[in-house]
Formats: sequence, structure tokens, C-alpha cells
Amino acid sequence: MLRIKSLTMQDFGAFKGEQKFELPKEEGVTVFYGENMRGKTTLLNAFRFALFGKIIGRGRRSVSFHDMINWEARADGVRSFEVRLALSHAGAEYRLTRTCKPKSGHDAPTGHEDYVADYYLERGGHILPPQQAALEIERILPEQIARFFLFDGELLQEYEDLLYSDTDMGPKISQAIERILGLPTLTKSRDTLKAALDRAETRVALAAQGDQKTREYGNQLQNLVEERTVLTGDLFRHEKDLEDLRARKVAIEDDMRRKQRMATLLEKRDRLTDEVSELQTEITKKQEAITAAMSPAWAAIIVDKLKLTLARHLEREVELQSAATRAQVLHSLSKGHDPECPTCLQTVLKDAQTKIRAHLPDVDAGTEDDRNRELAGVRRQIDAINAQLETTNPQALRLLWSDFEAHRRSIYSKRGEIEEIKKKLTGSSEGEIKGLQREYESNVRQTAALENGIAETNGKLIENAGYRERLQKRLDKLAGGEMDVERRRRDLASTLHDMFNQSVGVYREQLRRRIEADASSYFKRLTTEEDYAGLRINDTYGLTIIHRDGSDIPMRSAGAEHVVALSLVAALQNNAQLRGPIVVDSPFGRLDGGHRARIVETLPEMADQIILLVYEEELPPARAREALKGRLKSEWTLERKSARHTELAQR
Repeated sequence: MLRIKSLTMQDFGAFKGEQKFELPKEEGVTVFYGENMRGKTTLLNAFRFALFGKIIGRGRRSVSFHDMINWEARADGVRSFEVRLALSHAGAEYRLTRTCKPKSGHDAPTGHEDYVADYYLERGGHILPPQQAALEIERILPEQIARFFLFDGELLQEYEDLLYSDTDMGPKISQAIERILGLPTLTKSRDTLKAALDRAETRVALAAQGDQKTREYGNQLQNLVEERTVLTGDLFRHEKDLEDLRARKVAIEDDMRRKQRMATLLEKRDRLTDEVSELQTEITKKQEAITAAMSPAWAAIIVDKLKLTLARHLEREVELQSAATRAQVLHSLSKGHDPECPTCLQTVLKDAQTKIRAHLPDVDAGTEDDRNRELAGVRRQIDAINAQLETTNPQALRLLWSDFEAHRRSIYSKRGEIEEIKKKLTGSSEGEIKGLQREYESNVRQTAALENGIAETNGKLIENAGYRERLQKRLDKLAGGEMDVERRRRDLASTLHDMFNQSVGVYREQLRRRIEADASSYFKRLTTEEDYAGLRINDTYGLTIIHRDGSDIPMRSAGAEHVVALSLVAALQNNAQLRGPIVVDSPFGRLDGGHRARIVETLPEMADQIILLVYEEELPPARAREALKGRLKSEWTLERKSARHTELAQR
């Protein structure tokens, strides 16, 4: 059982001079209240620095040691800081001191690389040798599992990656979970037996080579064993390279998130540049259309006269056409070619036809030809005027000019935005962002290549194992003498390895089911949604919310993610080989009042020692006292002395 007794800081971050707090001996909750920028995250980092020599900022990025020296103290000439942590573990008392100071020869340090951090560990008042101290710290709280004891809301959000197999962070969290649950003890035993089995197979191959009857099989088996050794070495190397690539990818993604504003500005600048180019193309098209529309534009000043002339010509066309039609009808009736009137289609009696012939004046053929020529001329003029009017459209021309001017104004506006963006960008920041993007793309390509290589190597190892198994069976039929002894050793090592290999699977499944049950129990106590029945765990310890009808809840909010993550942390504390304090920074930022109240009430049951770093609006003191009652053991305030100076004060 790990318990924190006290923490002392010397010129660390916002805490000027020496400042110390002691935690109550009783089990319960200690709350530190502080407004934004007062030092809550610095307190969390004080624990992290003392234990591991690391300081983490927003986006999970490392913070420069140079920036962690108290600003006012640095102005007074201070060039170092120190954190001392007093704790107890397994019945022993420890005092861990870690100091950061400039490297030798760096009298005026300016950056992280100019500093060195060193530590020493006391147990029972005696300073331990460096190697033993390192082993003791690893035993007290391994860094790989520290995320389940020291965390903030941002770290809780990462647990969502456990639901997805294609994330880089998910596998690392899964490994940390299995470590805190003690699974590596069993897997290391299995791996040790696998090494023993490999050695036994090598000895079988060597024994077979010494026998004339089995020499050929022994040579083949030895070749396969050597091939397996090479393939295994390649696999380990590739997996290490892949782990490094994935870690670098996470770091690049963190840097890209920090530079997201710059990246957004760059993206906006590039988009605006593309839009300006498209507008310029459209302007060219508009200019061509305006040029084509301007050639007949002169007619716009006489368009009214054209329309009046057109109306007169249309009237004259009707008159000429009517006269021609009337003459044609009368002549047809007078000749008696057809007794029906071509207009009304009624039969015209002979007497009527006779009267028509009597009254019909003689029509001069020349007059009729003149009328037809005039009619044709009038129609030609009508067509010409219509054609001119179609190409003479002042409204269309005005629209073209209006679009042209709108495009020009838009280009001017967008170029103005581009200039403003350029003022906010520097060449170095743009270069960094593009460099990160190139490195990220390269990382993705290398990762894919390594994953393919690992899959290919695993395939070759499977083939190798198949060949070795078949050769072993052949050798077993011919075995004798020394080979019998080596074969029995191999069979024993194989049996033990198979037993431990199966045990790993069985134990892992048992752990997953225990975690699922405990996490579900905590989740139902923490959530305010009555329709949720619990949580379902996957192979990587990711937890899915289950509705009471048995269906999954596919989408969940950031607040729900926090509740699920806290349920997982509580379940791990219940089942871990190592139990210790929980130090959590601003855990309620995305939660409503109902969830906050339930979490505060349940926190004391998650661990024996809880340290909450909150601001008062997040968890009002009166509400904390009401919810925790006797389990609230201590309250502290981060008091502002200046923008660069905070002091601890117990309430």
C-alpha cells in the first residue's frame, strides 16, 4: 500500500520559496482549491517530477525545466528548483528528493537542454545506492502505470482509444492496465519457458546431427532453428521500431494539436488563394462575355424606336396577309373550283357564287405580285429587327457588369483576408507546421511498412514452426540414445510452456471479467442516466455503455467518457496488485451537477487516499463538505500573491 505523507516544493513553478503540505494519516479526501493559472496542474506535476523526473503540460507535451523555475525567483537570480516527497510503502518510510539545476558550465541557462535533474532516495533515514534507489522507485510506483494514480481530465479522455484497435495510444494503455493487474508476472514466466523450449529444440537438433541415422534431419532442424532465431530477432527489432514510430506519431499529433491554430490559418490561406484563382478565371470569362455583349450594345439607345417600328411592321404584315388571303378566297369561289368556303368550310350555293363573280373586280396580276413582294419585305424587316433586339439586352449587360464587379470585390476582400493571415504567420511557424505534416505522413508510411513487415515475419515464423514440428515427428520415430534424453527435456519444456501460455489466456479473461463487473458497478453509481445497465469490456479493456435493453450506446459525450474512465480507474484500483493514492486535476470540467455530486460521493471508495485539485466553481466547498462529510480530511487554498507567485494555505 502506497501512501503520500507530505510534499515540499522549492521555487517550483508558481510556488516561490519553500512551500510544503502534509496529508492526513486517516483515509479520505484532501481538496486543493485554486483558480485557473494558480498552480493546480503544477501540483500534479510536482508529484510526477519527484517520482519520474518529468513535467507534462497541455497536449501531453513535455515542459522545459527552464520554464518551471519560479518566475520571481528566477528574476532574483535563482537557477534551480527541488521537490521532496515523503511516502510510505510496504511498511517502510521513504523520502524522495529530486533537484533540477544548470549543467556544469551553464551559468546562464536558457533552455531545457541546459539543465540536469538528479535525485536520491532515503529509506528509514538511510540514503540508498543509485541502482537500488532506481529499483525501489520502480517497485513503489512503476512509471508505466502512473497514469492510473496521477491524471487529469485530458488524460481520462485518452481512455476512449481503448475502444478502437487502430489507435496508437490504445495498445499502450492496455499494456499499462495489464501491468497494474500483475499479468506481466505470468507472461514473463511464459516467455522464460519459451526460451527454455527453444534451447531444448536446439539441443535436439545438435544431438540428431551427431547420429549418422538422423544427421540429415538434424541438419535441417538446425537450419530451421537458426532461421527462427534470425526471424525472431527481426521481429523484436521491428516491433521496437514500430513502438518508437507510434510514440513519435503521438508526439507529432500533440505538436500538431498545439499548432492547430496556425494550421487552421494556413488551411484558410490556401483555401482563400484557391478561391481567388477560381474567381480570376470567372472574371476572365465575364470579360469575354461583356466584350461579346458590347458589340451590339449601341442599339440599346434606339431600342424603343426599334420596338415601335417592329409593331408597325407587324400591323402591316397582318394587313397584307389578310388582303392576300381574302383575294385568294374570293378568286377560288369565283372560279367555282370548290363549293366550300375555305374560311368557314360551309358550302357556297351557286347563286352566291354567281353574285360573287358579278361583284368581284378584276384583280391585276401585277398588283398581287407587288403585294406579295411587300409582304416578303416586311417579314424580312421584322426578322432583322427581332435579331437586333435579341442581341440588344441592356438588362443582361447590366447583370454581366454586376457579376463582374461582385467578383472583383470578392477578390479584393479575400486578398485582404490573406494579407491579414500572413501577418499572423511567420516563416518559421509555417515551416514547422509543414515539416510536422511531412514528418507525420512519413511516419504513417513507415508504420504501414513495418506493420506489413511484422505480419510477413510472423507468417514465416508460423511456416518455420510447421516445418520444425514435422521434422520433430520424423526424428522422434528414429530417436535413440542421447536424443531420447534431449527429446524428453524438450517435451517437458513444451508441456510447461503450453500450460503457462493457456494460463495467460485464462487469467487475462478472468481479469477482464472482474474489471467489467467492478467498472459496471461503479458506473451505475456514478451516472445519472437510469436507462444505462452497465458497461461491456472488449479485448483491449475498452468499455462500452450498455442500455438496459441490451443494446450498445454507440455515441457518447465527453462527459460520459469521463464517467466511464473514472469507472475504469476505480475498477483497476480494486483489482490491482498495487494500491495507492489518486491525485486528479480538474476532473469535473465537462460534467453536470448531478454527475459531479455522485462522483464526489463515490471518490472515497475508489482509493484510500484521494487528492482533488479543483476550482471553487467546479466543486463549491459547501457542496464538497455536504457530499463527503467525515471523509473530507483536509482543505487547502492556492492563494494568489502575484501573477507569478502562489502560496499554499490550509483552511
